[in-house]
Amino acid sequence: MITLKNRLANRHRRIMFERYLAKKRLSGEKIFYPLYSKEEIEKEPSRAFANVIPFLIKKHAPTVIVCPGGAYEFLSFNREGGDYAKAFNKVGYNVFMLNYRVAANAHYPNPMEDLARAICFIKAHAAAFCVNADKLVICGSSAGGHLCAYFAARYNEFETVYHNKQYSLRPSAVILSYPVISMTEETHEITRLRLLGLHPTPEDEKDKSVELIADEKYPPTFFWHCEGDKTVPISNSIRLDERLTKMGVKHVFMRYPRGGHGIGLARNTTADGWFEKAIEFLNEVL
Repeated sequence: MITLKNRLANRHRRIMFERYLAKKRLSGEKIFYPLYSKEEIEKEPSRAFANVIPFLIKKHAPTVIVCPGGAYEFLSFNREGGDYAKAFNKVGYNVFMLNYRVAANAHYPNPMEDLARAICFIKAHAAAFCVNADKLVICGSSAGGHLCAYFAARYNEFETVYHNKQYSLRPSAVILSYPVISMTEETHEITRLRLLGLHPTPEDEKDKSVELIADEKYPPTFFWHCEGDKTVPISNSIRLDERLTKMGVKHVFMRYPRGGHGIGLARNTTADGWFEKAIEFLNEVL
C-alpha cells in the first residue's frame, strides 16, 4: 500500500539523491560516464542513454553494479539505486549505478549490452577508479533483477562481442531483489512487453526465462522476495531457487511474509535485514 508516509519518504530520498549529485557536480567531479563512443552512438542513437554513475570509496575495494528496477519502462533511481549505492558504500563496496536503456529502447538485447559494456568499462578503468574489478557483483531489483539474473546465465554470449574476450564478463556474485525471472508464466507483463515486444515467440519467452536456462556455471546468488507480491509473484523466485538447487549452484533465497514490491532496502518491513544477510553472503563467496 502506498501511504502518505511512504510518499514523503520517497520524496525525501529523491531530494537527498539530487543533492548528492549536485554536490558532486559543484565539486567538479564527473557524474555520468558514457559507455559508448561517439561513433557507436551515431550508429545506434539510443546508446547515448547508457552510462554509469560512480559511488566510490576506492581503497581497491570490491565493486557492485546496481541496476535499478522499473519494468524496463523507467529506472527507480532513488529506492533501488541511490539507496543501494550508499548502503554498499557504508559496508566497504565501490558502486557504479547503471543507467541502462528502457522504454522504447529496452528491446532485447539493449539492456544486456549496456550491462556488458559497463563491466568492460569498469575493468578497463579499474586502476584509475581504484576499484577491485576482479570482485565484481551485479545487483538488480524487479526488472533490473531480470537483467542481472539473465545476464548471469548468458554472460559468455556477450564476451565474444566486447574486446574479443579481453575481459571476463562473468559476475563474481549476483544479488536480486524481488526479481522478474520468468517470461513464460506469472511474469510481469510490462517487463516482458518492453523487452520482447508485442508478439514474442514461445522460443523467445523460454530463452529469456532464467529458470529454464541457468546452468551449473551460474554465479553464486543471493535473492529475496515477499509473499503476496502482487506485482511480481514470488513464484518467480521459487522457480529460480528450484533451478539453482538442481544445478548445484551456491545460493541463498530469503522468503518474507509481507512487504509488497519495490521496497528497496525494506527498512521497517518484515524484509528488513535482507541487505545485511546479502553482505554476509558476499563476504563468504568473494
